[in-house]
Amino acid sequence: MKYFILCLSLGIVLMGTFMRYVHLEEEKEKNIILSHENKILSVSYQAVTNMYHVSIENYFKRMILQEAVLDILHQAKHANDSEKAVLRGMLYRKIYPLYASELKTLGIRQLHFHTPKGESFLRFHKPAENGDSLIDIRPSIRIANTQKKNVMGFEGGRVYPGFRYVFPIIDNGVHLGSIEISLSFESIELELSKLLTCKNSVLLMKKEITSDMVFSHHAQYFMTSQISEHFVTENEKLSILTAKSIESPLVKRINTLLKASPNIEIKLQKGKNFSVPFVDGTDGYIANFHAIYDISGQFAAYAVTYGYLDELVFVHKKYFLANVLGFIFIFSSSVGFFLVLQNRKKALHEKRRFETIVNKTINGILLIDVKGEIVFINDAACQILGYHPSEIIGLESHTKIHVHEDTQSANNCVILKTISHQQSYVGEEVFRKKSGERITVHLNATPFIEDQKAIGSIVIFRDITSEKHDKETIEHLAYYDALTDLPNRKLLLDRLSSTLAHTHRSHEFGAILFLDLDNFKIINDTKGHNIGDLLLKEVAQRLKKTLRECDTVSRLGGDEFVILITPLGLEKEKAHAELSHIATKILHALNQPYRFGTFKHAFTHTCSVSIGGVLFCDSSMSVDEILKKADGAMYEVKNGGKNAVKII
Repeated sequence: MKYFILCLSLGIVLMGTFMRYVHLEEEKEKNIILSHENKILSVSYQAVTNMYHVSIENYFKRMILQEAVLDILHQAKHANDSEKAVLRGMLYRKIYPLYASELKTLGIRQLHFHTPKGESFLRFHKPAENGDSLIDIRPSIRIANTQKKNVMGFEGGRVYPGFRYVFPIIDNGVHLGSIEISLSFESIELELSKLLTCKNSVLLMKKEITSDMVFSHHAQYFMTSQISEHFVTENEKLSILTAKSIESPLVKRINTLLKASPNIEIKLQKGKNFSVPFVDGTDGYIANFHAIYDISGQFAAYAVTYGYLDELVFVHKKYFLANVLGFIFIFSSSVGFFLVLQNRKKALHEKRRFETIVNKTINGILLIDVKGEIVFINDAACQILGYHPSEIIGLESHTKIHVHEDTQSANNCVILKTISHQQSYVGEEVFRKKSGERITVHLNATPFIEDQKAIGSIVIFRDITSEKHDKETIEHLAYYDALTDLPNRKLLLDRLSSTLAHTHRSHEFGAILFLDLDNFKIINDTKGHNIGDLLLKEVAQRLKKTLRECDTVSRLGGDEFVILITPLGLEKEKAHAELSHIATKILHALNQPYRFGTFKHAFTHTCSVSIGGVLFCDSSMSVDEILKKADGAMYEVKNGGKNAVKII
């Protein structure tokens, strides 16, 4: 009995020690999984916000830094209240078409102009609400208007909180105020969903920067979160994500488990990234919390993702089995079990280091070390590039797959710079497949950092060659005539508007020639529309051969052509003479006989042309007035016998 008690006591001590060890190992393995899950969310979030920063900065340069907008802001700087109201309307009408189309498509929620003093000048999302001072409650507006530098980050607001990009507007040294372009979390989540496998997402915001800050009549759009009374979410009236999460059984279940968790409130108040795992019967869940800081560096919100994580069930079952086996074999195999467990943990850690991210996306992934050599490639990347892993591992990405300009060295490679500069890069690049074919890819290169040192770069990419080709085709069809491949009316009007602005500054003359074929209807009626189309194509070719490369030959429709001639010099008489000479050359070229068909079916057709022309050198005439005058001059030729030129 004595030895039995001694052995039993020793067994209990050893078993207790072993079970505690197994529990700690289980927690370590769970932490490895959670760390990778949260790291994926953090890297993806950073990549998405950087991508939007590039896109929005381009929109700022193209949309705001244009002469018409800057002119309105110059006037508003010294205007009284009634004048500002008029200028506000002008600015709204000027930018609203782009705001309602491209910016809304991009996911922009707010477009907001501020005065140099930090007052609201024009909210496109709430035009009637303006004039309130924001400089003391919105750090982004204060920094943009006092320090005159770009500001990017999450921030609350008087109407909506958002992911804000604020740019000071400065023209020729004059500070005109600032512009704020704000994204909703839906836009961020849409791009995140392309990189992650989470089922639902919610933006969990502190009350101080949302319902406590907005105008009182906007507080109705926020509701207390289901997790903590100190945080709110946008309600279903404002957020599709909230409506989706309310209906989601997964979110309801995880929120119930979170609220019952004893330490959740403490974790939320710390304002740091964390993940919370749950094993509920046969299901594994995870809630990832990515901390978001505002412009001033204060914790403001969490981007929360909800998803299933069956690995947790596997880990739980594995360690439960370990306890059972340890109980049975504690005296005979404890040492061996310990070594196996340690080896399995090490192998799992190394394997999970590369495979976790790979298993979360269908995009191509490359891991490049500090030497620029490819050390890892996933299956999707192999399929896109046509390589087997053994053919590409160890080779230099700069020379093997990344296509550069002939003079670009590895030091200037945008992908390799992510390692040396420890900065992410989002953009379009050209890759070379194994077959030699070149493809355009959209990539996100992020430095891979361990112990605060960049040891490589993770490159996530997808093939957008077909998308770009389709986009170029659509853009070409939008600006060029389908029959003659000449610029159409839309492109002509764009170029004419630009030319008017240029001539206004340079005082050089430009001109418009309006052409109408005199007897085009005859060939259509007698020979058919197919011959008429051939004639129009031949006319287009003759016009292009006759004119200079700087001139624009366009087809308005039917048998009407318009030619934009520029430049014609500073003297009106010489410009008139040069335009007359060009018009006469065109008249002669188009009067030459046209031959159609072959052998016995061949025939010739002579088609004269009536030409009306208008000179201009400033913006005293609008685009429509110039075209109308040229059209009128052409009809005077028609009525006077055709086949001639009239310039006014």
